[in-house]
Amino acid sequence: MIQSFEALILILQVQLTAEERVGGVAYAIDRPVAAGTRLDFPGTVIEFPAEAYIAFIDGEPTANWGHSARYVLVTRDTGDVRSIHTRLPPFRREAGLHWRVIYKAPSVPEAAVAVPQ
Repeated sequence: MIQSFEALILILQVQLTAEERVGGVAYAIDRPVAAGTRLDFPGTVIEFPAEAYIAFIDGEPTANWGHSARYVLVTRDTGDVRSIHTRLPPFRREAGLHWRVIYKAPSVPEAAVAVPQ
């Protein structure tokens, strides 16, 4: 069981690819999403069969959109990890989700980060 947001951050940082570590930014929502929730993001719908945390990893934050990115879901009770590929970001004010930066490669300029750190 994932006991804290800090524990989740450690799990997610291990999930980063070598390329994401060198040039990516990872964001996460600091609270788990309830089982049965359906989130509609641009180009992607994610259904949560179990309570889980969600992260968004942008491997090319200085590129314009339409590039490869991914969501990472971590089931709260088991720690199981699932990756879902996408090409568009989740950041919309009307979604009501509070994304936090959990990793930023040193090479990424602050201006490329989608949400404040």
